[in-house]
Amino acid sequence: MTRKSSAATEEDALVLLIDQGVTFRMIGVANRLNRSASAFYRTRFGLGVQEWRMILALARNGDLTVGDAALSADLDTASASRALKLLKAEGYATLEVTTSRGRATIARLTEKGWAMHARLAEAGAMRAARITAGLSPKELVQLNAMLGRIRGNVDALIQDLTQE
Repeated sequence: MTRKSSAATEEDALVLLIDQGVTFRMIGVANRLNRSASAFYRTRFGLGVQEWRMILALARNGDLTVGDAALSADLDTASASRALKLLKAEGYATLEVTTSRGRATIARLTEKGWAMHARLAEAGAMRAARITAGLSPKELVQLNAMLGRIRGNVDALIQDLTQE
């Protein structure tokens, strides 16, 4: 009998986690967004999500070191480096080793990269409109504010882990 009660409690906890767990739901939405973005950008542009993010980061910030590009695109350095090498091979970016920044590799978009950015920005705006369909302008502002606060809370959790 104790065993059944324990199992029931665990099942109830799992149902609660799935139905009301903010983290569980956010990860689910994020995973779906990532998979759909990956399929969309790969099919339409021949780029994966990491290359897409890197083009957006370079367009937003200009010339960046690989490490700075990784931070800006919210990628780990190895993923950013692979994405930049692919972008270079496709002619979308250049990679230049410079001594002015301590032998850092500087990435920048080429003319072809800027043209791709324009196409990606247009397609991204259409995707964003479909993803947020049904939300009022006020709700979008609230959503962005809440996501910003949640990201700050997550960053604080990460900071706490690094201080332990």
